[in-house]
Amino acid sequence: MQADERTRCQGAVQEACRGERIAGYRRIRLSTFGRVRGAGFALLATFDHPHFTLGLTDLSELTLARLDRCFDEPIPNPGRGPDG
Repeated sequence: MQADERTRCQGAVQEACRGERIAGYRRIRLSTFGRVRGAGFALLATFDHPHFTLGLTDLSELTLARLDRCFDEPIPNPGRGPDG
């Protein structure tokens, strides 16, 4: 990933994390559309960019473990202030 692309991605993540739905969380986990789709999960557009609805066919331990592997380890929410 090029430096300017990484900066744009970081800015988009920070902006999304400032949103009403996510700002209250102290830590977040990141993934990509490609990783989630590559693991076989359906993603449905919510018409609220950049959010998607994740479709699960079941809630078995195997499915949830496969979903868990799609995400990075938790990081501090970049949308919260330094005291957040």
